[in-house]
Amino acid sequence: MTAIPRDELLSPDDYGFLSLVAKKFGIVNYKLTGGEPLVRKDAHEIVRALNENGLHVTMSTNGYFLKEKSKDLSEAGLERANVSLHSLNLGTFSYLTGTNGKYLEKVIEGINEALSYGIDIKLNFILMNSNKNELKSIVDFASSKGVNLNLIELIPLGTPKNVYEREHFQVKSGFEYLEKVSVKKYIREFQNRPVYVLPNGVEVTVIIGYGNPYLCSKCSRLRLTPEGRIKTCIFVEDKYVDILKEIKNRDEDGVAEGLRKAVLLREPYFKFGGEKNVHQNG
Repeated sequence: MTAIPRDELLSPDDYGFLSLVAKKFGIVNYKLTGGEPLVRKDAHEIVRALNENGLHVTMSTNGYFLKEKSKDLSEAGLERANVSLHSLNLGTFSYLTGTNGKYLEKVIEGINEALSYGIDIKLNFILMNSNKNELKSIVDFASSKGVNLNLIELIPLGTPKNVYEREHFQVKSGFEYLEKVSVKKYIREFQNRPVYVLPNGVEVTVIIGYGNPYLCSKCSRLRLTPEGRIKTCIFVEDKYVDILKEIKNRDEDGVAEGLRKAVLLREPYFKFGGEKNVHQNG
């Protein structure tokens, strides 16, 4: 994969323009993802451009740059950061991320720094064979910090086949523990996600994204790539609408038409009764 030339990337002003058009369609929630969004030095400017239009802005990050950038992100209006934290064990964390021990320490420092600046934190924990014995530890850690937790099942998308086969572990194996430690359970409207509520109010959300028609049937997301393409589904590469030129030319009608086309192209990837279905939400 080749890097996108800098002049072809969407700028903060481009995101601001797009969001103004999209707002007229009722699109008000944005999440900056990646890759790693904080490798862009102007990530906080993108947050500001969206926030100034009265929108809700969150971000998914590996947390490595979070300590240095929390102040700017907070001042720009970032509401929440979803931080990947797949192990609290130094050896396991280093194995899963391919990093050294200082990385884990820096991620935790970033979480603490973000919280100190008023940024809400949600932890993303992918349950795998390598960390399946840490479910209690990560739930306890989230509870001690007063932050919510996403318990995620590993999906084959972007995961080498041998890694997926070695590490895949069904999240439903953790349901018994969650039932025991929670005081309430409900189903979130977005993507039909089960949510377990702990005694102190911290919520553990279960995300089974692959082979799950319950999730797909209530998914309302559109994804915008850095080169200005609207993707209709994380699993689909060949159905997209290119609106880069319309954004750069500040063509409001063209962007609006692109959004309409993208919505019409959307359909659940995993359907009830389909061959690809392998999971239920629980």
